[in-house]
Amino acid sequence: MRDKIILSAMEQIKKYGFRRFTIKDITADLGISTKTVYKYFEGKDDIISAVCTSFMDMEKERILGILESDSAWMDKITAIISGDPERIIELKKHYPAEWQKFMAMQRFLSRQKRSFIEQGMASGDIRPDIDIDLLGTIIHTCVEALLSLDGSDPGTKQVLAEFWKMVMCGVLSCESKIRELDMVTCGLPKTV
Repeated sequence: MRDKIILSAMEQIKKYGFRRFTIKDITADLGISTKTVYKYFEGKDDIISAVCTSFMDMEKERILGILESDSAWMDKITAIISGDPERIIELKKHYPAEWQKFMAMQRFLSRQKRSFIEQGMASGDIRPDIDIDLLGTIIHTCVEALLSLDGSDPGTKQVLAEFWKMVMCGVLSCESKIRELDMVTCGLPKTV
């Protein structure tokens, strides 16, 4: 029953968020009494803690499965970056102890980053002249900046989508990439 409560809570959090879901939502979903929930959990914060622990464990397994799969590299990265930035920001803002579990997950992802980027280079999806460590630092810094967003902005998902589009596809049009750019005025070498 404990696992069913956790799974139901995950669904309620997806619908309503960490702060707005209620134990009553779980009891209605599962057709159980509040007393049954309290048999397994001390309260809502205890449920949130269990949900976060369970979710992070499932995410690690999911990501390792993606990394070890034979899928195309772009399919892998699309699967890995799926998530709900609003819930992540809500967690950071209102549940600092649980936020630490998320940060542990980020450290886990960082340890996987180099081999993942190398997979992208080997498949030809990432240019071979890219500095792996620098790319990792850029992505990490950008993700940190995204996580510092308020979360109340309904455009958070759009910001995340635009970020990935810019990082993965660049900002220059094909025509601009074809022309030689005069970067000397910016203090950078000319590129093609």
